[in-house]
Amino acid sequence: MADIAVKFVIQRLNDFLAQEAELLLGVDGKIRSLRDKLLWMDALLKDVHGNRRDNDRVKVWVAQIREAAYDAEDVIDSYIFNIQNQGRDTSAGFMGCIRSFAYWIKDLLLIHKIGKEIGDIERRLNEISSNRSDYGISNIPGCGEASSSSNQSQTWREKGIPIAEEADVVGVEDETKTLVGQLIEGDARRAVISITGMGGIGKTTLAKKVYDNIDVKKKFDFHAWVSVSQEHRLREIFLSILKSLGRDERETMPEEDLRKQLFELLEGKKYLVVIDDIWTREAWNGLVSAFPDRQKGSRVLLTTRKEEIAKYADAQSTPHKMQFLNESESWALFRKKALPGNLALPCPANLEELGGKIVAKCGGLPLAIAVIGGVLSRKEKSVNEWYKVLTSLEWHLHESEDAISGILALSYHDLPYYLKFCFLYFGAFPEDSEIEVDDLIKLWIAEGFVQQRGEEELEDVAEDYVEELINRSMIQVAERNSNGTAMTCRIHDLLRDLSIANAKEERFMDVYGKAATTSPTTARRLAITASGGLQKILQAYFAQKKNHLRSLLNLLDYNDEREEIETPVLKSLFGAFKFLRVMDLRYVKLTSLPDEIGSLIHLRYLCLMGNGELRRLPSTITRLSNLQTLNIFGTNIKMLPVDIWKMEQLRHLVVKYECQFSNGTAVHRLSNLQTLKNIWAGSWTEDELEKLINLRELLICGHLNMASSRPISKLVHLRSLCLEGVSGSFIPAFESFSNHRHLYYMRLRGRLEKLPDLHEFPPNLTKLHLYGSKLEQDPMGTLEKLPNLRILRYGGDAYVTKEMVFSAGGFPLLNDLIIWECNELEEWTVEKGAMPYLTSLRIMSCKRLKMLPDGMRHLTNLQELKLSGMTEEFEERVRENEGEDWFKIQHIPSLIIH
Repeated sequence: MADIAVKFVIQRLNDFLAQEAELLLGVDGKIRSLRDKLLWMDALLKDVHGNRRDNDRVKVWVAQIREAAYDAEDVIDSYIFNIQNQGRDTSAGFMGCIRSFAYWIKDLLLIHKIGKEIGDIERRLNEISSNRSDYGISNIPGCGEASSSSNQSQTWREKGIPIAEEADVVGVEDETKTLVGQLIEGDARRAVISITGMGGIGKTTLAKKVYDNIDVKKKFDFHAWVSVSQEHRLREIFLSILKSLGRDERETMPEEDLRKQLFELLEGKKYLVVIDDIWTREAWNGLVSAFPDRQKGSRVLLTTRKEEIAKYADAQSTPHKMQFLNESESWALFRKKALPGNLALPCPANLEELGGKIVAKCGGLPLAIAVIGGVLSRKEKSVNEWYKVLTSLEWHLHESEDAISGILALSYHDLPYYLKFCFLYFGAFPEDSEIEVDDLIKLWIAEGFVQQRGEEELEDVAEDYVEELINRSMIQVAERNSNGTAMTCRIHDLLRDLSIANAKEERFMDVYGKAATTSPTTARRLAITASGGLQKILQAYFAQKKNHLRSLLNLLDYNDEREEIETPVLKSLFGAFKFLRVMDLRYVKLTSLPDEIGSLIHLRYLCLMGNGELRRLPSTITRLSNLQTLNIFGTNIKMLPVDIWKMEQLRHLVVKYECQFSNGTAVHRLSNLQTLKNIWAGSWTEDELEKLINLRELLICGHLNMASSRPISKLVHLRSLCLEGVSGSFIPAFESFSNHRHLYYMRLRGRLEKLPDLHEFPPNLTKLHLYGSKLEQDPMGTLEKLPNLRILRYGGDAYVTKEMVFSAGGFPLLNDLIIWECNELEEWTVEKGAMPYLTSLRIMSCKRLKMLPDGMRHLTNLQELKLSGMTEEFEERVRENEGEDWFKIQHIPSLIIH
């Protein structure tokens, strides 16, 4: 991966020359010379690309180049740090002249120092170049050609709403039928049904297909899905199950209380719980006591690589061992991945034989087939390109201990260089976690991984990076936004292992999980995914007295045990790691932030989310002139520093609810802002909001008036808009949003004087939340005509009259509807032909609603109906096989009543 490191440093040097020219006066020539030398080294690296892994001499040579590239980055970062931190004295008079002369001398010394250091690196690169011939490292043709995509220009997808991904399910019809039978038939005891098999064989895919089966949905009262993984935490698992069952328990509840809550909720019910990816007996022992057995026919479905775990969980049930795909099934999956599009068209005859050979190498393993298909999907559909992949695949399989490792290694090496760093970053996140794509993109940009592409915003380019990794089957979409972009994603644990292994080998990142040691290395990044060792790990890194770290990622969540970092340790952190570009200190116990944070001039990303005891930001934080992302959500910081406008590179600012800009803040200077969330309205809203022309996501709360809402209509790049009025206050009528073609999500919380007319809504609105609107006229006549609306959340007395009508042909694309706390609603009419694509419906705490509408029986695509907080009379009407309204909903696969 040294070629990635070299390309990255070359890009950094180009950026320095273009953007920091004033700071580099006197050394720009030397930096250009260093960049040119690295360009030559990059060209030489391509000659040995295919042989670096099986030749010890090549490995050493490549490692030397990587070290030199990293040292070059350190030299430039150190120079910038010293120039920007030594300050200037502009006072007049004799003493001012003396001080200016002293600074001039310091500059000369710095220039001399960096010149010497760059000269040393160039001499090292010359020696490394000589070693290539001295030690017999010559041009080696072969496998490296398969990675030609790394140097090809990419054809980027057109923006739009993609079709949801089809699950990679082939050849499991019989297995699905067998497992469905085991779940819905059999004796009354709580049985544990297990799916076993090696990693990548499709256990989770099969379990999901069974879990979503209509007959299974109808058979059980409660359904829940949870992933366990090797680094499991029982408390987190119990919380996850409770949430999937519709119970939002307090995050601070002890583990034993959560276990008891879950047991009481399930007791007397017929439930299905899927436990995906369980590894140990200890994990099962910790979980099983929460699952009551009251002879109701409940089921637990396990997936595990270890058959012994399956037998231990239930000795009476025979584990279902997954089989490899046969030849025709393998080809079907490969065809879908390698040649996406019209699957009815045959594979080109000249590629069929090569494709068959490639598929045969995968041995019927679905993950391997999907990944190699993803590699080919990005290449030219020619015999030459497919033959190169086959040749490279044979080499990787020869070098690897097992087939899947070789195929995954090929898929990684085939990535374009700009995606390799992005892929390695996934190793930082906990196993089986759902990763927020927005956060991931901010991190990639802060790290410098995302390349400028014409006039496009970096965030748009990064979205394409995510989609390309999805199309290559390197990552999976967990959930999409209503506009079709990926909202959360995950990575298969085998691919995560691959990313961690490569990251460690190449000094890209150290990952410390639950079972990790605290031995420090010289990696450029440090990621911590388990609580309890943060301070110890940091102190171990301090002891090295090296400042190579560029990123510190403490990627815990709110369920993890909080760890306090003492102020002296923080001061040491800021002093020792002065080159940090990314610092994520979420969910630790910070009571204060030292002034020394202002010295981290390279910092681009700072997350302090969830530090509830943190009450203020030091004024020195405004010295972070390169900061792009500042997240203080979940802290107790109520006021931003008055000089925050000096941080003109800020792109994303996320604060706690009711946090305010200080009086006198020149908000309009933050013109690069794309995200501004949870900020309190004020005079700045009327005077300066409209000048934040690049805003894409805005969440503003407080006392809103007409003068403060008008500027919002001028923010034509908005994608997401949330207006949160204080309790009982009005959200003023806004001006037309007909020109806001990118605005897909709106949330209006507060009283509305009137609902906007149809032509005033954004034309591409796909998701709408109305809460506490107190509308006295039925708004559905307008809302049901929104042509692209897919998700509607409607509650908190959004509507205060007795009758609501959904007309025939209304809501043509709606697939998710929630109605809650409409306390005056008594009659609801759904005409035949309304909501033809509705799949999920939730009705909660509508105490006066008498019955479900007759039109429910025409909602033939409805897959899930959840009712909670309704009256006993209402619940009686929907009782299975007995209630008066049962005939209206008996076709719905999943019915949950709380």
